[in-house]
Amino acid sequence: MGEELNKLLVVYNTCGVKRENIPFYIKAIESILSQDFDNMRVVVSMFKNSLNCKRELAKKFGNKISYIFYDENVLTINQTFNSTVKLCTQKYGKFDDYLYMDSGVILQQIDNKQNDQIFKKAYKEYKSGPYSIASVQVNHDAGYHQIGMKYSSNEVQIKNKNYVMPIGKAINLHLQFFSNDLYEALNNTLMPDIFVAYCTESVYSFCCAAINKKWIIIRDILVHHHPSMEGASASFPHHSLVHKNTWNNLMFGRDALDFINDQEAIDAGLGYEECQSIMMHKKSAYDENGFAKNPEKLKDLINKHLILTKEEFDYGKINYNVIWN
Repeated sequence: MGEELNKLLVVYNTCGVKRENIPFYIKAIESILSQDFDNMRVVVSMFKNSLNCKRELAKKFGNKISYIFYDENVLTINQTFNSTVKLCTQKYGKFDDYLYMDSGVILQQIDNKQNDQIFKKAYKEYKSGPYSIASVQVNHDAGYHQIGMKYSSNEVQIKNKNYVMPIGKAINLHLQFFSNDLYEALNNTLMPDIFVAYCTESVYSFCCAAINKKWIIIRDILVHHHPSMEGASASFPHHSLVHKNTWNNLMFGRDALDFINDQEAIDAGLGYEECQSIMMHKKSAYDENGFAKNPEKLKDLINKHLILTKEEFDYGKINYNVIWN
């Protein structure tokens, strides 16, 4: 059904647990629909938003987009995004690529020029090399200090050439392309789902390396981001109540020390929260081009340690309501 639209799935992610901003949501979705980009589907993934919010979005956009409502379960951002992607692939088939857009992003460049070309330009750069993740630059809460860059909210940081993320480095997740081969490699997920709140980004360079791909920051595009639009990671505590830190705050009693101390994972090149020096990757596990020497082993260990099993968390048992376009 409609395979001509299966080039890109755009997921706009909202959360109404603490607060919501309906006028901003509308502007953000309008900015998506204004893109000069062929063959994309747009879905709003809504976690515990108000009935009024649902009605206002449906009234404004009708069948131009799809809507998935999660109202009953207690879910992380990673889980709602993964679930929405799974439901859309079950409905429409797999897509070439997937785009995560958090609720605070609006597709408007700082210079306010060619706003309708953002997806087209970004996607071209993303598809220009062996990349499985590509980040569009945002003007707030980007996390560029983690890659040694000074930060300005009014200036493009990556210019002229795409920035290839070094193994072990990361920036914050706000507007991100993901490839279907990554989706398949991670057991039909895109966001490792063991994490309660923080730390997901710290493992993405390793996820890419597990399929002989890279993560880039796309050059010459900077869009607006309003941080903590609804409250950061609104559903769960940011610190582990047991371990009293952010890096060992995992789902269902998982313990980060299980993979931090796993010699197989170390030898395969896995790292974790290197910005805090929690688990530094073994440099000899990578070749001179930054590709894993044993990608299959790395992939298996990522799935073992960073992806929940069906017994722990069954996406098929999540309660949801949906309106397809």
